[in-house]
Amino acid sequence: MTGSSNSFQQNLMNLSLTNTRDTVLEDDFNDCLMKAMHGQALNTEKLAIRAGIPQERILRTLQGEHDTPTISALASILGLDSDKLVNLKSYQPRVTTPHALHMITSPFGHLGVNAYIVTSNGESIIFDTGTDSTELHRIAPNPKHLCITHNHPDHNQGMQEFESCTIFTPDSLNPGDSISIGSLGIEVIDSSGHFSPARTYLIHGDSSPIAIVGDAIFAGSIGKIPGNKYNSGLKTIRENILNLDPSTILCPGHGPLTTVAQELLHNPFF
Repeated sequence: MTGSSNSFQQNLMNLSLTNTRDTVLEDDFNDCLMKAMHGQALNTEKLAIRAGIPQERILRTLQGEHDTPTISALASILGLDSDKLVNLKSYQPRVTTPHALHMITSPFGHLGVNAYIVTSNGESIIFDTGTDSTELHRIAPNPKHLCITHNHPDHNQGMQEFESCTIFTPDSLNPGDSISIGSLGIEVIDSSGHFSPARTYLIHGDSSPIAIVGDAIFAGSIGKIPGNKYNSGLKTIRENILNLDPSTILCPGHGPLTTVAQELLHNPFF
């Protein structure tokens, strides 16, 4: 047992403890525009009429042409912060990762999908599984708990590999529930919108609060929200996540770590 514990601790020490290098965001400005269009059921034709901009120019912008006047005009129509959207290309969230927190990224899309390991008193807690759990098993071979943020396959694909764990899913937890694991207290928060039900896990007991947010919010963006839940989904993020302590480290399902304070300053959806 002692040898296994030492091996586990060494595996953790071999991981990077900081996230201060240049990072790539999950979404560019045009992705944010398209997510806002999707949530408000606006196509390019309708948007061109509302904005008074030729449809061809809108199409070029949605394809990635950084036309500042067009981006600003579309942001205004779509309820996005135009300054934050225009400057999104230069946004680099800076987070010093607590020793207890480790991000594992498996293949999915252009940046992959994130799962997380949190340690407490030699025990490990897994948050989401990603599309490939191999690295999770290598780093934390005997986890006791698995928490799932939402039931999209890229986040829960490996659940069957953790049957020996206590598994918490969004369907088994209500907002306001609490979980105690080792020295950590975990508060369950509703983050439904991108998917319903969805849960954020707010972890207390480390140097900074840590929130495992799934696809509710990314650094500089959000997960795509269906049109019938767009406004309520944004409200849920604003009230349940962005009202947390500004120092809270946000651990999204895709892209880099960020904090509440940085998203309030840079996320064009808020």
